[in-house]
Amino acid sequence: MKVKELIRLLQEQDPESEACVHNADIECIYAATAYWDGRLQVLERNAEGYVIGGKYTSKGWKVNICPMSITDQIWGDPDFKVDYSELGNPDSAKRYEESDNKTRQASRDVILKVAMDGFYRWAKKKAEAIREGDGDIRYSADAFFEKNLHHDDPLPDLPKGKRKDSQGNEYEFWPSVCDRQEHGWDQKIEVYWRGGWGIKFKDGSADSGEY
Repeated sequence: MKVKELIRLLQEQDPESEACVHNADIECIYAATAYWDGRLQVLERNAEGYVIGGKYTSKGWKVNICPMSITDQIWGDPDFKVDYSELGNPDSAKRYEESDNKTRQASRDVILKVAMDGFYRWAKKKAEAIREGDGDIRYSADAFFEKNLHHDDPLPDLPKGKRKDSQGNEYEFWPSVCDRQEHGWDQKIEVYWRGGWGIKFKDGSADSGEY
């Protein structure tokens, strides 16, 4: 559909109504070349407006209308606030809230798993430096993280670093979130072996014990 046709159709509707895409609110609208981020799909219509065919194209421009649903927001932020008061029927409100709460929990589970996997990879590198080929530290890493760390722990600030590309040219880069996390763990956490793997804060305030 051409933008001018979309504008015409929108102008025929109530200008005070909410605009949506499949019941999801609109986050943004922007123009891009037809080939950008996947090829544009265009439906062919006859004089009566019925769809009779379609094509993929990389020619010209397209205007993207980007929806953003409440589910999308909750997935990105499990604490996102939602108002159910205008649903009318209490049973409907309950169903929507229960569905959203499942999304909240699924999001929190994924966030925790990603954070714990990152800590485990860091701990495994430390363990293998102590005992090469013996980095089975998953249990200790998970136990220590769950008791003493959080995915939202403050990250240390690091200056720009320098690297070389495949041709030997030097360039600057900003440390990633993972770089900053690992730097922080390097400063305050120790992995050790005493007949079993253990992890502790260097100041002695917490220790996983040996496993």
